[in-house]
Amino acid sequence: MTHLEQALKSFLPDEALLEELASVLGQFCENDVTIYKQIREITGDNLTDILLELWNWKLIIPIRSKKCGEWDSRILLAEPGESYEMPNISRVLVKNAQLSGVWDSRQAIYDLFKVMSEPEWQKIPDLVLEIKKGCIHNTISAARVGIACARKGLKNKTGTISPVYEFNPSVYAELNSF
Repeated sequence: MTHLEQALKSFLPDEALLEELASVLGQFCENDVTIYKQIREITGDNLTDILLELWNWKLIIPIRSKKCGEWDSRILLAEPGESYEMPNISRVLVKNAQLSGVWDSRQAIYDLFKVMSEPEWQKIPDLVLEIKKGCIHNTISAARVGIACARKGLKNKTGTISPVYEFNPSVYAELNSF
């Protein structure tokens, strides 16, 4: 079992797909965009199951969109010509897991926000965990994000608009039990 498979096992209950999931995620870490044909070569007949599992955890997202780049308007299709990308946090989670064998969201958040030159990067993992705890079905309002920011001493990190955000379920997935 590879390090990545071991890390994925901490939150993915279906061990039958672990090897292929890890292989596909490795492919995504090497490229900004991965196309259907590349995934098909790795997964064969399990392509649909693999894509659905990766999309469910937002480890990958389809590029095709019906109107904008928001996740809820993305269209997941498993057919030739389709292309997919990996969110930045998912890429850091996977790369770290490949090295350590541990799905460590706190470290991945530190790493990502430090590279992004966030001045208060040390506070962000606790903020993200607070936001996750405030989610209902992996969604949270901007108002609740603002409250979480204020609680964590980051009140200037949010604006005044009030959309609903979808939380990436792969972040702090290691805290989920199945």
